[in-house]
Amino acid sequence: MIKNLTSKQQKVLIYYENYIKSNWYAPTYQKAWDDLDISPSVVFSHIKNLEKKWYLVSSWKDKSVQLLSDSQSIPLIWEIACWVPISVYENFIDYIDIPKTMLKWWWNFYCLKAIWKSMINVWIDNGDFLIIRKQNDVNDWDIWVVVIWDYADDESATLKKIYHSSKSLILKPENDDFPTTIVTNWQIRWKLVWVIRNY
Repeated sequence: MIKNLTSKQQKVLIYYENYIKSNWYAPTYQKAWDDLDISPSVVFSHIKNLEKKWYLVSSWKDKSVQLLSDSQSIPLIWEIACWVPISVYENFIDYIDIPKTMLKWWWNFYCLKAIWKSMINVWIDNGDFLIIRKQNDVNDWDIWVVVIWDYADDESATLKKIYHSSKSLILKPENDDFPTTIVTNWQIRWKLVWVIRNY
């Protein structure tokens, strides 16, 4: 038996490994339910347990599943505020393994650790790992890391949905307990591409 997995979890993991090896993409949840002949809730529960044990990751955005067996290490560089902005301090902390299929673009990828809960309505919670890429072209209502300057030219950063308005930038949280803010001195440096849930 694969280390620290139950026999049922092992069955689900082997199914995903074989399916992806044969088809080059993961099955839909419905396909997995049909092939494994178990209920959707049980499949979902096994996927979440396999995710906790770092055998695979599931995407909050498109409900896809990726194996961690074919992975690549990217640097975990700092924490990002999902609340009020915090000081910008890029510094290598550790490496985190990410499925290579998540890194299919020719970009520089980094990992941040989310702090606080202003983005929980888009499934970003305190302690989650955020995969970001350096990118300059910006689309409104995407989620970006925004660097802000105060009157002393000190830099701070936050993770928010953004929207351009005249000469200002609107930073919108995804939690009704947090206010929308408007900034006038900013730079957008990174785009969020994946979220890895930390249970």
